[in-house]
Amino acid sequence: MLPGSLSLGRLAGAELKVHWSAGLVALLVVAGLNGQLPIGAAFLGTAAFMASILFHEVAHAVVARRFGVGTSSIVLWGLGGVARLDAEPPTPRAEGWIAAAGPLASLGIGAMSFGVSFGAYRLGLPDAVVTVFGWTAFVNGAVAIFNLLPGAPLDGGRILRAVRWSRHGDRYRAMGEAARGGQIIGWALGGVGLALLLDGRPGLWLVLTGFFIAANAKGELAMAALGRRLAGVTVGELTWYGVAETGTDMDTDSMIWQRQRLGGAGAVAVRGDGGELAGLVLEDQLW
Repeated sequence: MLPGSLSLGRLAGAELKVHWSAGLVALLVVAGLNGQLPIGAAFLGTAAFMASILFHEVAHAVVARRFGVGTSSIVLWGLGGVARLDAEPPTPRAEGWIAAAGPLASLGIGAMSFGVSFGAYRLGLPDAVVTVFGWTAFVNGAVAIFNLLPGAPLDGGRILRAVRWSRHGDRYRAMGEAARGGQIIGWALGGVGLALLLDGRPGLWLVLTGFFIAANAKGELAMAALGRRLAGVTVGELTWYGVAETGTDMDTDSMIWQRQRLGGAGAVAVRGDGGELAGLVLEDQLW
C-alpha cells in the first residue's frame, strides 16, 4: 500500500484505496479543463476521467477472479491505478486475458463516450456536453493505446509475457523479456520528456512516467531472476539450511563436519549446560 492512501471500502472483491496524489491530479485536470469549459463541466470531465481509470482496474480484477486469482486491492494514484493480484496467473491464457481486460475496458468507455458526444452534437446539446464526452473518449483511447505498449509493468508487457510464455513454456524467461521491454520504453519516455523540458515545453509527466516504468521493470527483472533460482525448490530442501545446534564442549572441527553432515547450516546455536541458548556461531567464525 502506498503511504498516504485512504481506504474507501471494497469493490469487485478488492479493497479500494485512493492515494493523495490522485486528488492532486484531479485538481490539475479540473484546472486544465476549466480553461476551455465552464467549471461544472470541468468537474464532470474530471469525474468521468477518474471513473474511467477505476473501471480499467476493476476490469482486471473481475477477469482475474474469473481465472481463480483474487485481487487484494485497487489503488488509484497520481500515475493511474494498480490492481494488486493475490497470486500470479496460473496459465499464459489467464495472464493474457487479465492484462487485456484493462485496455479493452478503456476502449469500450472511449467508444461509448464518442457515441454520446456525437449524439449530443446531432441533438444540438450545449457545446460543453459535446466537448466533455469527446475529451473522455480521446483520453480513454490514449490510455488504452499507452497501456498496450509491449513492456512490463504496462498491460502490453503482461500480454507480451503471456505470448512468450505460451511460445517457449518458461514463465521466468518471459517475465525477463517483458521487463527488458519495459526498461527500454521507460528510458525512452524519460528521454523524450527531458528533451521537451530542455526545449521549454511540458515534459515533466513523461519523465516521471518513464522513471516509474523503468524502475518497476528493473524490479520485475530481479523477480524473474529470483523466481528462476527458486523454481522447483521445496521447503523440505531448505529445512537444514539455517541453524544447527550443539553444546559448549563440541570442538570446532567436529562441528564443521557435523554441520556439513546436517546439510550445510549457515550458523550453529550453542546451548549451555542447563539447555539455555548461550550464543550463536556463524560458519565463517567456525572456519
